[in-house]
Amino acid sequence: MAAPYHNLRSKLNRAIAAYLIGAGAGTVDDTFPATSVKPKGYLNTTIKSQIGRPEVPNTGIYRITVHVIIRGSAVMENAEPNLESARLGFEDRLSTVCDALMQSDGRGLKVTATAITAAGRALATGDDAANNADMGDFTVTAWYDAGFGAGEADAEGTAWEEVLIFEAVCCAKNVD
Repeated sequence: MAAPYHNLRSKLNRAIAAYLIGAGAGTVDDTFPATSVKPKGYLNTTIKSQIGRPEVPNTGIYRITVHVIIRGSAVMENAEPNLESARLGFEDRLSTVCDALMQSDGRGLKVTATAITAAGRALATGDDAANNADMGDFTVTAWYDAGFGAGEADAEGTAWEEVLIFEAVCCAKNVD
């Protein structure tokens, strides 16, 4: 398989963000790949691929740990009559994103892997095709739930953060 693999984490981040936006689990204003420089207010979702390890040696197919980070404000707005509205909004976003990333056929999460692949490939011909030309044959062959946990709390206690953890088996070039 030919290079490039060097931007596989970037491709995966962009594909997952596009999938979540398309699934209604976020918008272009609040769902970001980790390398996005857009301003990030609360409530937001950031996709950050971590370490990748060869799944099949010398093929360009890697298993990559993915952190899907949901951040929400823990600050109550003065005019907000419901003291729990920020928490409820945060928990709604968390469950919507989690549900979108756990689409199953009853035997595994292949439905999610296929949908992420389709969303990623669509970027190559979408509104921002010039910046996503490398996505045309990006492929996620498998998607696994790997758990969840608390994210990094800010020092002032003004934000909540939850991290959904997944494993993606993917490659920079088509292996369908």
